[in-house]
Amino acid sequence: MVDFLLFALASVGMTLILVRGTLFQPFRDFLVHRAERIRFNREQKGYSSGFTLTEFFLGLLSCAQCTGFWCGIFCGFFFITSDTCWVWLNNIHNRYLFNRILMLFCCGAAGSFLSVVGDIFLEWLFFSKMLLMRRFEDEEQQRAIASASESNETKITEI
Repeated sequence: MVDFLLFALASVGMTLILVRGTLFQPFRDFLVHRAERIRFNREQKGYSSGFTLTEFFLGLLSCAQCTGFWCGIFCGFFFITSDTCWVWLNNIHNRYLFNRILMLFCCGAAGSFLSVVGDIFLEWLFFSKMLLMRRFEDEEQQRAIASASESNETKITEI
């Protein structure tokens, strides 16, 4: 149970750092700039548009589900199958290898799903906070308008 919890938190955390974190923002910006430059050079030379490795990594790092799949495989290799990962690398049997590969694929699918859920949850928290701040600002503006109108009414009655 502890291994699964560590796997889930690690794969979601790793995914969100890669996709949304400021730590990898310069790398993502570099990929965007490089992909635009490659696309421009291809258009100038008259080549057909193809899929490059830069575009692959740019697409991967902009999608929580895609990155979550690969982070899930990575974390699954170390957390879920860690007790036997070195054994199955040394003693490769067809059935055992198939089971391990299937387990890693399932870890990737679980990491993908958990990363999307984590991403949606964080977006919900962010927008809830923004909505709450907007409501607070609106209430402050209404109070300021009400106090200004009250002060104007008192000035009018004094005159």
